[in-house]
Amino acid sequence: MFDEDHWRPHFSSPEPDSTRHQVEHALTVAERYAGRPLFLFVNVSATHVPHGHYTGAGVDSWQSQAAALAYADEHLGRLVEGLTGKKRWLIIMCADHGDAFGEDGYHGRGIAHPTVLNVPFAAWLSEEADTLPGHDRHNTTRGEA
Repeated sequence: MFDEDHWRPHFSSPEPDSTRHQVEHALTVAERYAGRPLFLFVNVSATHVPHGHYTGAGVDSWQSQAAALAYADEHLGRLVEGLTGKKRWLIIMCADHGDAFGEDGYHGRGIAHPTVLNVPFAAWLSEEADTLPGHDRHNTTRGEA
């Protein structure tokens, strides 16, 4: 589905520093496309199982997933700052699924349960992208001065 695929073994969920590796590579790819349009998709693997290593536990839990998310958040901030510091970006962050950790007796993700189906979503334009070329941000009617 994409023109390029940059997966590496150290981007996968068993790697404790996977998000750092992913962010560094994404910033390298973005730099190669400086001055050209780019659709950049980063699938953060740290929050996928296994993630028990983020709490030092041998089992995955909601606590280890929360710890994995906190770890990933540190590096995603670097990605957003690295991208938006150089040019305009539309940034969309969302999850592809949640995980059940015992809610109503369910575990995992292959089920139609609210903890699996309800996912966070955020979309915004970077601060420099308040307007698009040819558009006045204070006037939404085309052609008016």
